[in-house]
Amino acid sequence: MLIKQSDYHRIYRVIHSLLTANNADPATAAMYFSTFGAFILEHHFKIKAKPKGGLAAYNLGGTLMLFADHREDGHVTGAGENFHCWVEADGWAIDFMSPAFPQTAPDLSVPAKMFQRPLSAMAAGINDLTASGDFFYQPEPDSMARRFADWHKHAAIGDLASVAAGWFRKSPRQMPATLSVSDRDGKARAIALSGNMLAGSW
Repeated sequence: MLIKQSDYHRIYRVIHSLLTANNADPATAAMYFSTFGAFILEHHFKIKAKPKGGLAAYNLGGTLMLFADHREDGHVTGAGENFHCWVEADGWAIDFMSPAFPQTAPDLSVPAKMFQRPLSAMAAGINDLTASGDFFYQPEPDSMARRFADWHKHAAIGDLASVAAGWFRKSPRQMPATLSVSDRDGKARAIALSGNMLAGSW
């Protein structure tokens, strides 16, 4: 593993908590999870990490999850609305959003688990996801560059990423269970750590 499961879980919970406090839906916030997760990896672990986006497919305990759009020619693409984001770092693929999959696709009934796998273990295609934990990514750099450019225009994005990195502590250091932040009116409010407990890893 590139990072310990305890640190992975902390990163997921910090991002989840900030999204929930800002009325974002953690179940569909892959851009936040990948961008903030990569920022924390670089800031705290000195790991070169890059958010990626496009088509993503997983075998989660025999349940297949696909983030993609079906084209008229029968193929699938991650350049449309149904894209996903993950982090690539030092030859590893890390999806900090995977513990939120129970909320992303409640009808699939998948447990909340860590996803952290070597990129070398990636399947050859979406039809080759035969075992639990198998995955396939097809990045769409052009469409994602446009999405991220538009997304980064929101001033609060950079602020939130810095808040996330400031809240996170590497284990075994104690991490604050709540964080005090000021809203636009200067009024302070407390954000509590939230998110699913992990039931292992894929």
